[in-house]
Amino acid sequence: MLAGRTGPRLQSPRMDAKPDETAPTARRGYHHGALKAAMVEAAVALVQERGADAVTVREAARRAGVSSGAPFRHFPNRTALMTAAAEEAMRRFRAEIDAAMAEAAGEDALVRFSALALAYLRWSVRNPALFEILGNRRSLDLARAPQLQADLATLSDLVIKLLTEARDAGLLRSDDVFYLALNARTMAYGMSHMLIDQQLEEWGIDDALAEAAMAAAMRHYLRGIAADPDRHAFRV
Repeated sequence: MLAGRTGPRLQSPRMDAKPDETAPTARRGYHHGALKAAMVEAAVALVQERGADAVTVREAARRAGVSSGAPFRHFPNRTALMTAAAEEAMRRFRAEIDAAMAEAAGEDALVRFSALALAYLRWSVRNPALFEILGNRRSLDLARAPQLQADLATLSDLVIKLLTEARDAGLLRSDDVFYLALNARTMAYGMSHMLIDQQLEEWGIDDALAEAAMAAAMRHYLRGIAADPDRHAFRV
């Protein structure tokens, strides 16, 4: 379900909103951190507006209002820039997951799993550019991003942990935790990409209905795997 090695809340600050291109952009005075942050923001804006293929270091530099050569000290190629954007996406994604888990603390494992699922779906709906960046492993250099790798692994492990706990408590119809997790991952990731690729419209689901429809589909899945679905107050 997660965008972790198998691979998604409260709403976070938007990185994918179109920047104000009328605002002044200074070509001087960027310190190390500010330049990197500006480049990441520019890359996300390009993904939102034109898709991931539109991102280049030079185009992001133009968007950020800096000289085309300056960013190459930090981002020698497009992969480095996209990896940095993915690291920022994961930082924000983890914050959403952590908030959802804290809110559901004390609930049974299947309810906590539903809170995790809802956080994933909401985040993908409300942050499509970040979701696309984080999900496209071909654009990333994970070998040079150990923290990102660790976060991806942690989120995947959380799915297995919650479903294992649910199984051990007798809350599931099936004992096959791995395939239950894989099914949930496939479903959440697939629905999120259907939204990004505008395929949900073929099912009569427009952007305004997407979040509710995706949550309802996940609730149907959760009720299907629960031994006694009526005993759980699912978050989706």
